[in-house]
Amino acid sequence: MSKTMEQTVDHMMGFFKTKTITAALDLKIFDYFNDQAQTVESLATKSLLPPAALERLLIALVAMEYLKKDGENYILPQEHKDFLVSDKPQWLGWLGRHIDTFLYPLWSNLSSGIQQDSHQRVAAFGDNRSWFDMLYHNLDDVADFQEFLGKFAQPFIDGFTSEYDFSKHKRFLDIGSGIGTLPIAVADKFTDIELAICELPQAKSFLLDKLGEQGYGNRIDVIEGNVITGELPDIEYDLVHLGWMLHDYSHETQMVILNNIFQAMPVGGRFIASETPLNDDNTGPEFTSLLSLNMLVSTDGGIESDIKTYIKRFEDAGFSNVRILDIPGPRTLFVGEKI
Repeated sequence: MSKTMEQTVDHMMGFFKTKTITAALDLKIFDYFNDQAQTVESLATKSLLPPAALERLLIALVAMEYLKKDGENYILPQEHKDFLVSDKPQWLGWLGRHIDTFLYPLWSNLSSGIQQDSHQRVAAFGDNRSWFDMLYHNLDDVADFQEFLGKFAQPFIDGFTSEYDFSKHKRFLDIGSGIGTLPIAVADKFTDIELAICELPQAKSFLLDKLGEQGYGNRIDVIEGNVITGELPDIEYDLVHLGWMLHDYSHETQMVILNNIFQAMPVGGRFIASETPLNDDNTGPEFTSLLSLNMLVSTDGGIESDIKTYIKRFEDAGFSNVRILDIPGPRTLFVGEKI
């Protein structure tokens, strides 16, 4: 078998690895290790799982290098505990649930999605409601999705807050903030700026609880709004950020969002949208190109775009001095002013 053929087979069989780790997280296998090794028998007793099937899973986890094996003992390496054990702040179980509940069923219908150039929510779930209406129907699903946005955004947030001078602004509004990770990071580094998050009514209570748990309930305000319907309060903030949201919508809806934000902003305000654009020659990047397929099967016209396309949309919405800011991390900042 040639190297390129091996790579193709590996890609085709990649879901084996996905389902192995999401199953282990769902069963909370890693929680039983704590600081001690486990045999198949001891772990089966604690987890109430059949020893034979459990051993198959453990062997796969060793092969994938999530566990180590010493004789009959299985060991969870220290460096894996922060994201594999469920009581750790970086636990990835929320992502596993989101993959199993939403993404995997939709991607199973990718061929049909391409043939029909349409979402596959009816085929996967028998449900024609919008992606977000489905998501926000269940509070557990909301929690998983918001945790996904917040944790997944951390490298971007580190780059944004280290390279951008928020101190030049008096009031900062973050739209679609997940669990408030960006405003929290700004609050920690820039103590004088007034902070608020604009979120859908369905997610407001969840977000307020998360901010309260982390001690930011009195520092960061939460206001209700909808950038698509235009139900936005007067945005008296001199800096507004829209986080990784435009790609969730069709070209036409993206223009509605940008127009609504422009109309609500004060003169002199600055608007920043963070996205993961395609290369100008449409050759990738790999993650963005796969994400665009995810938008196809899950949303009503969501799509990834290149830098030139995003800049033109900003300009068509009325923003001036439109440009990009390169920062460390996975996202690009698109910047414009209302003058």
